[in-house]
Amino acid sequence: MAGLGLDAPRDAVPLRVISSRRHFTTIAWLRWRIFVNSLRGKGAKGEFIAKIVSYPILAGMVLGPSIGAGFAAHYLVSNDEVSLLAAPLWIIFALWQFIGINTSSSGPSFDLSTLVRFPLRYRDYLLIRLSFGLLDPPTLAGIACLIGMSVGIGIADLRLLPWSLLVLVTYAICNVLFSRMVYSWIEKWLQQRRTRELITGVILLVSLSVQFIAQYAQRLSHIGHHAPVSPLMQRAADAMVSCNWLLPPGLAAASIDHFHSQELWIAVAALAGLLAFTIVFLLVLHLRLVAEFRGEDLGEAPAAAKAKSASARVAQESADKSTSGSFSFLPATIAGCLVKEIRYLLRSGPKLYILAMPVFVVFLFSMRTSGMSYAGLTRHGLNGLLFSYGCAYTQLIFVSLIYNSVGGDGTGVQFYFMAPIRMRDVILAKNLMTAGIFAIEVVLIYIASAFIATPAPADLTAATVAWCIFTLFLSMTIGNVRSLASPKVLDSARIRSQNVSGLNSLISLLVVAGAFTLGALTLVACYYLHISYWPAAAFFAVLAILSCVLYALGLAKVDRIAWQHVELLTTVLGKLA
Repeated sequence: MAGLGLDAPRDAVPLRVISSRRHFTTIAWLRWRIFVNSLRGKGAKGEFIAKIVSYPILAGMVLGPSIGAGFAAHYLVSNDEVSLLAAPLWIIFALWQFIGINTSSSGPSFDLSTLVRFPLRYRDYLLIRLSFGLLDPPTLAGIACLIGMSVGIGIADLRLLPWSLLVLVTYAICNVLFSRMVYSWIEKWLQQRRTRELITGVILLVSLSVQFIAQYAQRLSHIGHHAPVSPLMQRAADAMVSCNWLLPPGLAAASIDHFHSQELWIAVAALAGLLAFTIVFLLVLHLRLVAEFRGEDLGEAPAAAKAKSASARVAQESADKSTSGSFSFLPATIAGCLVKEIRYLLRSGPKLYILAMPVFVVFLFSMRTSGMSYAGLTRHGLNGLLFSYGCAYTQLIFVSLIYNSVGGDGTGVQFYFMAPIRMRDVILAKNLMTAGIFAIEVVLIYIASAFIATPAPADLTAATVAWCIFTLFLSMTIGNVRSLASPKVLDSARIRSQNVSGLNSLISLLVVAGAFTLGALTLVACYYLHISYWPAAAFFAVLAILSCVLYALGLAKVDRIAWQHVELLTTVLGKLA
């Protein structure tokens, strides 16, 4: 290239000698610039305020468990029950994974897997994937709890502190690698539609099963302490305790316990076992990351189209006509958009699983009786409120459908502005589907609550339904505006992707919390005044009418709001999250 005058500059650094530190500083600078530039966009100030408000809440969620872990460790070591440290270590492990699944990542606003496009060594790529994200909520909470345990152990027995620090640091690294390993492999499976529904169903089933078992065990503990112990349950408990000492939390506790008992070789062996788990998790994570580094892409590219037979085409056309004919009472544009939304929903397994959760949650609420009994509510009165509990929980489920209604359209949102259709009709169709699903949920919750306990009385049912209508239309009024003013593309292949923007999430939480507080205060007032719930039903019926009027006024301004944010909608929804 010298003859062409394209000599490299003398101060250019060859790729082979670029240090890892330079890669890290470059990416850190890029993250900082993305954060600074994001503050200049429309709605960026609101998002920044939402983060400021949420950080103290996050700090409280991290500080509380860490203090509890410290007190638990101090108590166990002080009472010479060091082996029982496995219990808080298991709790920390469970919280680490639970918080990780139920929170969105606070890491970079770009996908780190895109770094494979650049001349980067795999070693640096692996370190970057492991390092960036250490400030995420699950990692912060887990490390804070382990720090609290270290402080508690050090106060109880200072001689045990150095070895405990070594073990707990290894345990923290083990948890970090385990969570990254699980997320990376689950996200691989979520990128394929056939496994996406299965994985989401398994996650929700396990979550509900754990809650059900915990509540069932709590319920049994209140029945009596003299119930005969089942031999099968006893064998299962013994097997779980035995397996505990072969898993990371049990190995960490055993290492600290045997060091405290001056059994150094056993303590070293337990630490070696914990280190072996850490290495295995790293190797499994390496298999996933090296595949990404080599260019593996599991995107849902459309398969080659196959010619449909005449009978298949006739069947498809008849199905389309029957589906469209079901909404013939609606204008053609609204009916078409409504059919599209229903097809989107039926093709999304995760959404279907989530929408089925409120009915199962009613079973869990039926076991939570101890807390409300302290407020003076009898068990019969509490069972009558199961319908109200289920409806209140359902309002939280519909946040992503209401406050980010256009997020699922992706790049298709541009066709709304090119086609001869009003955005008002599009949003109305989305709201009709949401209201229809909510009505079905309310009916199923009523049937489930009546089957489990007793049917809710007519006055309580009327008050609950009126409150639901008020809250739903109030949420849709605000959500329609926020969906257009602050959209967020939905990425179903990311287990920790955020379904709504930070500000929308905060607004939805405040709306639902305010409505729930108003409803709870009204029902409690009626209960303690020994009057029926009909006055509460009339009160919420008036509020429901006002919210419907407010919804109609807001819907009339949707077209103007959409055209004001057309550039934002097409830009944000036209790119990956």
